[in-house]
Amino acid sequence: MKWLILILAFSCSQTSILTSKRMPAEAEGYTACHEIDEEVLVEKVDLRNLPRTFENVKEHVFKNNCIACHFGPNSYKPRLDDYDSTLAYVNRENPEASRLLQTVSEGRMPPSYRLQSRNPEAFRFLREWVQEGAAP
Repeated sequence: MKWLILILAFSCSQTSILTSKRMPAEAEGYTACHEIDEEVLVEKVDLRNLPRTFENVKEHVFKNNCIACHFGPNSYKPRLDDYDSTLAYVNRENPEASRLLQTVSEGRMPPSYRLQSRNPEAFRFLREWVQEGAAP
């Protein structure tokens, strides 16, 4: 069963209903917007029963946490709405060394909050997708 809830980011970690503002942020080669005071729509889905595919990661992890900066042809790199672009940040031989996983694990992206804390299920789903070979 799907639930829609609003998660609202305020001052990088607290929640509140506010408007969107963008500020530049960088993290070792990543350039991205830093969403401050942004209202984000998050789809609450039980990820445990979903196949670990790029489409599911894009739909249930990236769209809920990365869409503002990493989707679309003029977005910041990596483009997380495109499989080949995303795959360039995944190390299939050594998944834990994947730039995508390291950046999220270390809390550098998303820059406003730690995904592990805010949505541990989404973080686990992303990690398992990478560890299992990053299927399309």
